[in-house]
Amino acid sequence: FIGLSPVSQLVKGLVETDENGFVVTKPNLEISLAGVFAAGDVRATSTKQVASAAGEGTTAALMIREYLKTV
Repeated sequence: FIGLSPVSQLVKGLVETDENGFVVTKPNLEISLAGVFAAGDVRATSTKQVASAAGEGTTAALMIREYLKTV
């Protein structure tokens, strides 16, 4: 049950979070701060499962690569 409480203090007040403190992400895992991405249990819509978090980490890395091509 460790992922049921967000550990988002690092970005508190800097990015959009839901009412429970989980970070809100766009479909590409980018958060409300341009060029910053989130994956895993800290995301508002994550499944809170380790396998999903690992996959999201990979997806976030690919999305970061795509983002860097545009800047």
